[in-house]
Amino acid sequence: MTSSSLPPRGARRALIVGSGISGLAAALSLHRAGWQPLIVERAPERRTGGYFVRFNGPGYTAAERLGILDSLPDRRDPDGRMFEVDARGRLTPGLTFPEQVNGTPMRMLLRSDLERVLYEAVKDLVEIRYGTGPATITQDRDQVTVTLTDGSVESADLLIGADGIHSTVRSLVFGPEDLYRKDFDHVVAACLMDGPLSGLQEGDSAVATAPGRSAWINSYRDHPPVAFLLYRTDWPAAEIRKKPSVALREAFAGFGGDLVPAMLEAMDRSESVLFDQVSQIHMSRWSQGRVVLLGDSAWCMTLHSGQGSGMGIAGGELLARLLTEHGDLPTALGSWEQHMRPHVTRHQKEALRMRHFFMPANRFGRVARSTLIRAISTPAGARLGKALMG
Repeated sequence: MTSSSLPPRGARRALIVGSGISGLAAALSLHRAGWQPLIVERAPERRTGGYFVRFNGPGYTAAERLGILDSLPDRRDPDGRMFEVDARGRLTPGLTFPEQVNGTPMRMLLRSDLERVLYEAVKDLVEIRYGTGPATITQDRDQVTVTLTDGSVESADLLIGADGIHSTVRSLVFGPEDLYRKDFDHVVAACLMDGPLSGLQEGDSAVATAPGRSAWINSYRDHPPVAFLLYRTDWPAAEIRKKPSVALREAFAGFGGDLVPAMLEAMDRSESVLFDQVSQIHMSRWSQGRVVLLGDSAWCMTLHSGQGSGMGIAGGELLARLLTEHGDLPTALGSWEQHMRPHVTRHQKEALRMRHFFMPANRFGRVARSTLIRAISTPAGARLGKALMG
């Protein structure tokens, strides 16, 4: 066996860092391709929660190949309505999402739905070790060796860094996060609501926007509503060091009628609140030797793209297929990146455009957004809506 070739099928080991969507998808795909994956996760237990996901395109197709599509719910309530909250706090008809985008049907679901379905498919096939992560990483011509924070040492033919935007694998192998992270001047907060909001029926969703601020409440079938807040700040890194309740009340004072105060109170009661700055990851190369980055570790596209989860599944499934197709690791990883990069680049660029839809930058942007929503809500604007959501 040469240094660039892989062991025989059934003897190939992969160490996957991160038990999120990308890591679980890679583990399931590699196991089915004859690999022996091991997942390590620094969190003490499986994480749940997260905001909504528009699931379509390459991720949808990959989920079909993996046989998990039928287990993924569509959380849209057929009787649910979408409202915009105007400057006076009144509810007006809002945007409706198209049924099909980029050649596939579209489902609305939660990140936790994807993680749960992938976990259920993987848990009896692949070892998942919680409460540990990489401390050091070394590699030579034949293998990659990882010393974990619990003191154990694991060697593998391939190390996959699927540990998110603040990836430890990326920092240890490719260099500090600051080299690759491109920050937006945005901060995001999200949590599960513990009940419906006044003025909204079960299944209804609403959004309030103003220059530099937006608040979303999304309702789903068989699941509590999700609150989602986004605001602009000149110093996002400093902002996220504040206590979320303090920062959010400062940012959203006097905003959103009765909607936002109720969301803030729900966040105070919530046991888990996502509170982070919004950033993308841009890298010229996603692999080095026997180490490859996957998902947000490699290409975080931000929540504005709506495609992060789908591309994580698509990337993991394609990686396993190309590792099977090619007999040597460099060729497989090069082919994988050649296939993935055009999609990632497109979605990263779309996120720059979509951020103005999620949160207008100024008064003109707010008017333009309202005009666009009215146009899309007409039959004549349906094609525009599909292009926007693609």
